[in-house]
Amino acid sequence: MKQQLYVSVLTCLLLAFLVPGAKTQSFQSPDTKIQGIVTEIRYNYEGAPLISTYKLTALISVLINETILKPETFTRERNQLVGVSYNYSGPPTCKVNDVVEVYGLWVPVTDVPASSTIRVDDYVTGSYVDVVPPPPSSPPPPSEENDLDIASVDTQSEYSNGSIQYQFAMNLWYNWINTQGTQVIFFAYYSEVYNSPIITFIGQHYVTMDGTEVFIGNTLKLMEVYNDTNKNNVPEVNEIGYFFLVNSSVGFTVTPIQKIMLGEVAHYRWGVKYHIIDGFLIAENGTGNVRVIVEHMAFSYDYYIQNNVSYLKTGFDIGEIVSIESDETYLTLEGLSLSLLYATITITPKNYTVLVNGQPYNSATAFPSLLATNYSEILLENQKIYEFIFGENYTLYKNSIVESYKSFSVASAINTVSSNARVPLSGLIEQLENVLKDFFPKISEMQANIDLDYTASPFVYRVYYPTWEGYRIKHDPTYIAYINPQGIPKIPTSLPLELLITATIIGLIALIGAVWELQKTKRLPRPPLAIS
Repeated sequence: MKQQLYVSVLTCLLLAFLVPGAKTQSFQSPDTKIQGIVTEIRYNYEGAPLISTYKLTALISVLINETILKPETFTRERNQLVGVSYNYSGPPTCKVNDVVEVYGLWVPVTDVPASSTIRVDDYVTGSYVDVVPPPPSSPPPPSEENDLDIASVDTQSEYSNGSIQYQFAMNLWYNWINTQGTQVIFFAYYSEVYNSPIITFIGQHYVTMDGTEVFIGNTLKLMEVYNDTNKNNVPEVNEIGYFFLVNSSVGFTVTPIQKIMLGEVAHYRWGVKYHIIDGFLIAENGTGNVRVIVEHMAFSYDYYIQNNVSYLKTGFDIGEIVSIESDETYLTLEGLSLSLLYATITITPKNYTVLVNGQPYNSATAFPSLLATNYSEILLENQKIYEFIFGENYTLYKNSIVESYKSFSVASAINTVSSNARVPLSGLIEQLENVLKDFFPKISEMQANIDLDYTASPFVYRVYYPTWEGYRIKHDPTYIAYINPQGIPKIPTSLPLELLITATIIGLIALIGAVWELQKTKRLPRPPLAIS
């Protein structure tokens, strides 16, 4: 399997400064000052994920306009690129195409001159990367393009999509469906300024056949890598070797929503794709982690209704791991398998029961089991309102060979998930819970205890891909809701941005590897979004 991805040599130089536990450094003085134009910013995270300590770091590529101060060993000339290793507690304030002044310590690398950098960090006293202000100019005239703080989605439309600025340097791509008494909303985070975080949301709001209002969702909480030593296709707890967390992506493209008629049935299809992803394999026992590069991660959806049943076919596509950066002498993915950990959340005013293989189940009280789950469903009193379809085949792309294998699923007791896995997710989960608590009453009269931690979920399950070894996988699980097409839920005629976020959090799909933090600053222009 291809183990290397050609990336700019400049990208690799961060590793020397990002290793937690490195020897204590002494303070040094800057000796280099340049001005130039930022051509690229790549982010990484320094710290110990298992104790929730992170520092956002950056490698900034600068095209030199002027050299103000330099040591004898500094050989870069005007119109040449130089890398800046930025390692402060907060992210740099610059963005691509900004003119910046850099003041730091030149670190030459004799063997690989292209990997030499200017250090800007806490140990280089007085070092900085500052944006050089542009000349004064008249402000742009008011227009809809500049009015990004107040945004709403036309919820009366049958379907729509578009881009909304959510916060500094962060946008949301949305897809909306409102048909036959059910609403579906999808969000994907992306950034035109920073590498995009891998975070998407999807949720469904409907009324059951007896008129009961329901919010229901399915949440991808974590990926795990395991070694199936006993060859029974599903891992025992001691076979899980790594948590597989994805961090941020270099590119982001969308497939806008389309309505396609297949016979008399309307299908609503859309998708998003994150390109070139930084990821981490974090040892389950907390002894270390490995940085990897993943080709892509894509999510596609096909939503349609037949009679009183809605179907949501969700395409999950994770690309090949093409680069492994490890302190270990040799690390191979040969023989390793992939596991996806999901949790469900159901909000409804009536009591409900989860059935696994026809028997009542609760992950909070269940004992660990390796019994395969063929199907699961949610009952509202004696009425089936939701169903999970398990055991479908997945596709493995092994170089030029395409193979099909059976996936396996197991209902998982909460105590089978290591407590070490919770910390990397806690920041995002807490933020989403706060949003739900603030805004849920505005979109529903139901009383709800909002808790997105998997430990609060009555149904946690894993989907297993026994044959993986780091190659690309595609899988298309289906989720079925039993709806009342005439029982239209009460929702506002136009949901402001905050309310839409609340609705979609019900069906959170979050794939994150580290805390993706940004400092708020001036509003930035938005370049055109890539449309596939």
